[in-house]
Amino acid sequence: MKDKRKQKKLIIVLCIVCIMLIIGGIVLFLFRDRGNSLELDDNATIGIMPGIDIAQRQAELQEQLDEAMIAFSINTNPVFESGSSEGNLMLENPANNAKLLVVEIYVDETEELIYKSKAIPAGSYIENARLDKVLEPGEYAATAYFNAYREDDQSYIGRSGAAIKITVLS
Repeated sequence: MKDKRKQKKLIIVLCIVCIMLIIGGIVLFLFRDRGNSLELDDNATIGIMPGIDIAQRQAELQEQLDEAMIAFSINTNPVFESGSSEGNLMLENPANNAKLLVVEIYVDETEELIYKSKAIPAGSYIENARLDKVLEPGEYAATAYFNAYREDDQSYIGRSGAAIKITVLS
């Protein structure tokens, strides 16, 4: 008699658990995140717009891409013998860059500007430079920003950056 009661209770508990799992699955299905799905426009036509010169379009897009890309090189671990000496920054504006670069270096913790170059022409580099601010001995996490300007009218294009670690020995 007691075994039958235990079996009935066990069957009832299992049925309740199954019902709860089914309800949970239905709730998850109905309320799942659908924010990542986009609906395609029924009015869109696949293909290239009539009257568009494909070669000209590609040349224009390549020109925009070339201007938007900022190539540079920097020593990510420059070392300075002292806070007032020159260090091996090794800033380079590659010849294929076709833009002027102005480099600004900021200490990450304080956001203080510690170095700013003058315009570096394409195909040029600065091997060693002195910081504009004297730093105490130690290691500094910093960010070097490369501000790009058009060569013809010196108008601003954009900026790219790189994380560096500056070491001041004494």
